[in-house]
Amino acid sequence: MSLKAQKILKANISPIFEKVRDKVYATFPKETVRFLKKEVDRFENPLGYRLEEGLKGLVTELAGDLSWEKVDYFLDRIIRIEAVQSRQPSEALAFLYYLKSAVREVVGEEILEDFGPEALLEVEDRIDAMLLRAFNHYMAAREKLHELRIEEWKSRLYLLLKRAGYLYDLREGSLPPEAGNTEKTH
Repeated sequence: MSLKAQKILKANISPIFEKVRDKVYATFPKETVRFLKKEVDRFENPLGYRLEEGLKGLVTELAGDLSWEKVDYFLDRIIRIEAVQSRQPSEALAFLYYLKSAVREVVGEEILEDFGPEALLEVEDRIDAMLLRAFNHYMAAREKLHELRIEEWKSRLYLLLKRAGYLYDLREGSLPPEAGNTEKTH
């Protein structure tokens, strides 16, 4: 990316972050937004803390040298929240489109005037690359979530069958109920 466009982005990290955060918060119910904005302590409001940390980190990386390791960390912070929501994948990953929109609204004109459309396209290409990585994170998180649900279902079914007397566990050291009733009928 053009070093000059980077300077514009770095100078506007806070306004871009605030615009993205507001757009993301607009997707939540009003009561949730009040809570998210009220408290950003990592222990009292872990959801708000993770969202803010992730969004601010992505904006900072976009304006900087773009370490994919850091980008993956920040994407993972946000995606884990989105993966457990009952949203469509397009809604879950919309925060990156909001980032693109925020960049256009806050610094788009300035980048276009100073450096032309190529510089703005470079910035947007970075965001598109983040989106592709975010999709991989989202799919991995959803897959893990489904695996956990299946394991939980298996565990509950096992306990139910065991309580009903249909299963015998050798580790318990006792015979199954029907084995104790060995009456000889000759």
